Amino acid sequence: MKNDSGIKTGQFGRPTWVEIDLGRIRDNYQVVRGLVPSTTKILCVVKDDAYGHGSVAVARVLQEEGAQWFALATLDEALELREAGIKGRMLVFGSVPVMGVPEAIAQNITLTIPHEDVAHELIEAASGKGLTVHLKVDTGMGRAGVLAESALEVLHHLNGLRGLNVEGIYSHFSCADSDESYSSMQLRRFEKLLHQSAVEGIRPAIAHFSNSAGILTMKTAMLDAVRPGLLLYGLSPIEGVPINGLRPAMSMKTRIVSLKQVPAGYGIGYGRSYLTYKTTVVGILPVGYADGYSRMLSNKASVLIHGKRAPVIGRIGMDQTTIDLSDIPDAKVGDEVILMGETANQRITAGDLGSLAQSISYEVLTTVGKLVRREYRDQAGRDAELSEMFLTSGR
Repeated sequence: MKNDSGIKTGQFGRPTWVEIDLGRIRDNYQVVRGLVPSTTKILCVVKDDAYGHGSVAVARVLQEEGAQWFALATLDEALELREAGIKGRMLVFGSVPVMGVPEAIAQNITLTIPHEDVAHELIEAASGKGLTVHLKVDTGMGRAGVLAESALEVLHHLNGLRGLNVEGIYSHFSCADSDESYSSMQLRRFEKLLHQSAVEGIRPAIAHFSNSAGILTMKTAMLDAVRPGLLLYGLSPIEGVPINGLRPAMSMKTRIVSLKQVPAGYGIGYGRSYLTYKTTVVGILPVGYADGYSRMLSNKASVLIHGKRAPVIGRIGMDQTTIDLSDIPDAKVGDEVILMGETANQRITAGDLGSLAQSISYEVLTTVGKLVRREYRDQAGRDAELSEMFLTSGR
């Protein structure tokens, strides 16, 4: 994007970027499609900027692959997709201020009812126009949603409100990746509610429960729809359980900006948390925790250069990281460095970085800083067009 002086902005920042392979997003969607019954809808979770991948870019390719439902965290996110031309159905998980209700109705965006009081507020704001909602039920997560034992009564009340279309009902697994017994208990609570509501003629048309982990571990919880998130981005929600055909869509890269040789016993970085034990070639990388490369990776992580691993030494700074290049003698200033991604024989995943940082892959993906340039890859010939498009939009 050019400013009034004719200078193209975005070209003088740090040489650190992420690459988003939209072709892999396409493939991952089809992998998910193959994991669930053909009659089960897929609510593609593209909330929080599609887990850092760029919600507009991701939703576009998912729509091209046949996706018809998208799940967002906020109404603003849904409106952004509408403005970008996304035609599919949209469900907003989070709370929506009452002044946003008319716009949600105008743009055919479905809202969540986490408790009955919210329904009355939204109905009043709707001013007689039809509003479509999904009721959220707390079956054991302990967050938003009406308690399962009172959900039938709430459903009756909601169905008695004029102008409210209770299209869906959903819940959320708290530990489908780790506790099958508890997950089964949650599902039994939900199934009981569905049965009772069906008997009384008030069961919503769309019931959904399974997140990515639930898709893999709770095969009986497919119901009318599922909500994959992490799977779409090519990562397994269960550590050590790969899924055939799934490939990470995001890589994070930078370049060596400086090299220097320091003697044995030399302190590296803040706090001198690393002391060299021999003469060491130190490489400086223009990336740090402001970019989403966690400080918790200090003295733990490694990066890939020329297909070889170089350890991170010293504390990671806000925008600088130091690495030991002693075992890569051909490394030079300007060389590409893979922080997260793969070469022919080496791989560093978001899960790997999450484990080292005592966190999870979700956090690694979603904390990539706004100063980190996004570059998109898709079919031949569209790469430059895509990257320019999302640079212009600030993604």
